[in-house]
Amino acid sequence: MPIKPIDMQIMMPRVNEVSRIQNNEQQNSLASMQNKVQTNEKQLENSIRQVNSREEDEKKILKDKHQKNKQSNKKDSSEKHEENEEKENKKLSDVNKTGRTIDIRL
Repeated sequence: MPIKPIDMQIMMPRVNEVSRIQNNEQQNSLASMQNKVQTNEKQLENSIRQVNSREEDEKKILKDKHQKNKQSNKKDSSEKHEENEEKENKKLSDVNKTGRTIDIRL
């Protein structure tokens, strides 16, 4: 189909308009894709942070429990140590009491 000179005069300004419209559509689609990618990355980072924050919370709870256990163990060990000292003192006092007197029956 041959193009006549009159048709060419009408088509030339429209070519510029069409190319501008196509360029705008491409840029809009590219911009929307970039926005989607950025939102996905933000969501991914947030989900990673949430998991990390939960793990950190669990670690803090475990540390607190561990410290409480240490404190209770220290109390228990100090109580046990005191009980052991008392037992040793009783043994020593029992040893000191025995052998002082001699009971002889005839």
